[in-house]
Amino acid sequence: MKRFLLSPVLIAIIPCTLYAQTGADGSTIIAGDQLKPSSFSTVRMEGRVGQIIDSCIQNGVMAVDYGLYSLPFRDKTDKGGMFRGEFWGKWFTSAVLATAYQPVPKHHEILKKSITELMATQETDGRISSYPRDEDFVNWDIWGRKYALLGLVAYYDLTGDKNALKAARRATDALIDIAGPGKQKLTETGLQVLGSMSSTSVLEPVVLVYLRTGDKKYLDFAKYMVSLWSEPNAYTDKGMRLIEDALAGVPPIKISSPKAYEIMSCYEGLCELYRATGDARYLDAVVSFAESLIAREIMIVGSGSSSELWCDGAFRQTELLEQPMETCVTTTWMKFCYQLLRLTGDPKWADQLETTLYNALAGSMNNTGDWWAYFSPLAGERMPSPMQVPQCQSSCCVANGPRGLLTTPGWSVMTGNDGPVINLYAPGTWDLITPQGKAVQLVQHTTYPVDDHIEISVHQKKPARYTISLRIPSWSKQHEIHINGESVSSSPGEYVRITRDWKEGDRISLKLDLRGRVVQSPGNVNNLAVMRGPIVLALDSRLVENADYNLWLLPEHIVWTHADDFGGLDYVLHEPISTGEEEVYIELKPAASKPDDVWMAYEVPFLYRHTHFFEHTRKSLLMCDYASAGNDYSTENLFRVWIPQPLYMNDIFPENTWKILYRGEQRPEFPDTRKESSRENPWDRSESKYN
Repeated sequence: MKRFLLSPVLIAIIPCTLYAQTGADGSTIIAGDQLKPSSFSTVRMEGRVGQIIDSCIQNGVMAVDYGLYSLPFRDKTDKGGMFRGEFWGKWFTSAVLATAYQPVPKHHEILKKSITELMATQETDGRISSYPRDEDFVNWDIWGRKYALLGLVAYYDLTGDKNALKAARRATDALIDIAGPGKQKLTETGLQVLGSMSSTSVLEPVVLVYLRTGDKKYLDFAKYMVSLWSEPNAYTDKGMRLIEDALAGVPPIKISSPKAYEIMSCYEGLCELYRATGDARYLDAVVSFAESLIAREIMIVGSGSSSELWCDGAFRQTELLEQPMETCVTTTWMKFCYQLLRLTGDPKWADQLETTLYNALAGSMNNTGDWWAYFSPLAGERMPSPMQVPQCQSSCCVANGPRGLLTTPGWSVMTGNDGPVINLYAPGTWDLITPQGKAVQLVQHTTYPVDDHIEISVHQKKPARYTISLRIPSWSKQHEIHINGESVSSSPGEYVRITRDWKEGDRISLKLDLRGRVVQSPGNVNNLAVMRGPIVLALDSRLVENADYNLWLLPEHIVWTHADDFGGLDYVLHEPISTGEEEVYIELKPAASKPDDVWMAYEVPFLYRHTHFFEHTRKSLLMCDYASAGNDYSTENLFRVWIPQPLYMNDIFPENTWKILYRGEQRPEFPDTRKESSRENPWDRSESKYN
């Protein structure tokens, strides 16, 4: 029997939806979202994405010793400039998302205990901080307060608990008392090297408190903080200029401080302020900044940064970068794209989310879901994050990684003004409400992106007229869509909007273009990579052996010359260097066998010039998906994404890259922080665990 949306049990458990958009008076939203997230509890994702999410929740988020995260607030252990205060909010917001998706009593009990512990640390004037009072504003004080506020608001959105919202109001009031107009400027607090972005990123929860209370003093404080961005301060003569420079197209590396994670957090706050004010300048600034990140910073797998900083990474990604692609950056980029997808309804942000999800984010989580990488290279070896803060048994990236992953149920299928919008193709079930207020269930049957075919079945009690929108990825140049066997036209990089009288049993058939594509590096035309749909492929030392010859990628358009006058000798002549504007495809053949922990692997054709300029032959190498490449996390398991032309096989993988990923004296290994009994099988999908 099919289940439909809004069962009484779920209503009782979750009276409020995540990302609530109105305050107490119902009038605080000025600029609403173009697309609204799915209610997490009505989504059931399976396949690869579902497995990753489940293992992250079971073995990671809900298996930690969460009591450690509230201790810094109780004992003020960040005295002297530490950042333990961020861990509670990072973990707690992940746990809220996990509970919204799997609303079982055990998860709710964990949240209730943890929120109670945090609120018990609130001081008489409302202050919640991991710093002693004589260190207000020092280093990461406001940053930690931001995460405490985000957790309180998230709990209120999930449960409707007014005590959590009251605690958030009091904590915000305490901040206004010391940092409001005429008081200490937040742009002159925190770490100067970060341009005070760690402090002013508190903009996001301040606006969220306003949107849920309608109290204008919080909106006034938010506007005041943003006005400080444009003023000179003790840290910089020109001011932060986050809005002006973004609108002017200044490269991200030149805007304020290039600290990637923190600056995106500030723009996330600006997204919320746009919702509260409708000021188009705010939205224009965040869109312009995000587009500049795509152009200059985001690497092929969907993340950026080197040593946590913007570095013009799109142009430098073929280099052996120091500490590339911090997982905190990967997560925040996903959250930023999620904001922009909601605000603009532009499918290009869903394209970005999909790429990051399957590559940079999935590649930074270990196979069991209980630990993450701090940095993720494009060549060399993977390395787990060191135990950055022993008191909390965690690191910033281990706490933060799940926040990006667990947004996926919300953006996978969303709702527009005229009906459901499908952004992510993955097996699963989504229970939704039509614009007419009727329940509809969409079920996806697919192994995409392993296979190119997606079947979507529609289930509803009575026929209704509405629109189902399907994202056609920008890379899918050849695709087919059929509704009950009838063809529908569409274009890549757009939503195809299908408006009709939908009825029980209607079926949408979608075939996407999963031909192998050769991608040219923006910064080095001599380096190429291979993609298949959203998946970046990589060479892995488990699949490829060193050899004393060199190879060139062999795309489909390459022309062989058969020189009959020289005894039928075959050869390939060089072609002009591509401008990178035209699509170049390459044949991919599924591997006959592969290691168990490799998701996808393909035979990729290469050209072997084993003699002069003739008698060339074809050889094949196995390449696997980036997230699987190097997932043994060992010095023996090496990989690379970018393939120089030619590729010298006897020097194919850089070694000992852990020394530039982590500058300690000994290579970190996975810490044993979880009880053995909590390490459940991440692939176990038994219903009893969740229902």
